[in-house]
Amino acid sequence: MAELLSVFTLAVCFAAILIMLRFFGKTGLFVYSTVAIIASNMQVLKLTKYSCVDSPIALGTVLFSTIFAVDNILTEHYGAETARRCVWAGFVSYLFFATVMKIAVWHPPVVHGECINLSSELRSIFSPCFVFLIAGLAACVTGQLVDIALFSALKKLTAGKYVSFRSFLSTSIAAFADNFIFSVLAWVILADNPISMSSLRDTYIFTTYILRLAVAAACVPLVRWSGAAVPEKIHV
Repeated sequence: MAELLSVFTLAVCFAAILIMLRFFGKTGLFVYSTVAIIASNMQVLKLTKYSCVDSPIALGTVLFSTIFAVDNILTEHYGAETARRCVWAGFVSYLFFATVMKIAVWHPPVVHGECINLSSELRSIFSPCFVFLIAGLAACVTGQLVDIALFSALKKLTAGKYVSFRSFLSTSIAAFADNFIFSVLAWVILADNPISMSSLRDTYIFTTYILRLAVAAACVPLVRWSGAAVPEKIHV
């Protein structure tokens, strides 16, 4: 069931990327990237279990991994500078989101009649926001920006050819850096209750990276054929 849900999530992400690109161009991909960053940082609080591996995997991995495909699409059709602006716009948006939700958590809880009061639930969900923000920003610098730089450099080296190879190679390298730095910061260094090294290695680094490689491979056709969804012909 978990595998089917992950495949369905990936299909929904691919459809959203193509729809946003086709109807809104690069602005649509900026919006997708921002929503994916916020949602994946919420999903990471929950684990899932695949039948093919022994260790559980943090949710959010599939959704966040598609952001690298967005980076590559933006770099391919709009240029590396536009892709970098998308990265920073996403994390500034997440900073705003985390801040206003943290302020909401600070409000004292009120019990009034039959009104819904989810104060403790909100506190549980959004208290780690700033931990994920710091870890995410650090991972972003060595993850998404490295992906953009590698993809752009490979594009020049190959004279714009071999987009599938460029996409998979740059995403694979960048995803490992992103995954390693985020996991160490979020679950060990900055965590209130650090997890064990074995759990860090098995659940959040090794197993998660295998999943991210699978998503990277699945994203290759998306990046390759994304040109058909670009609303206007662009020369970079």
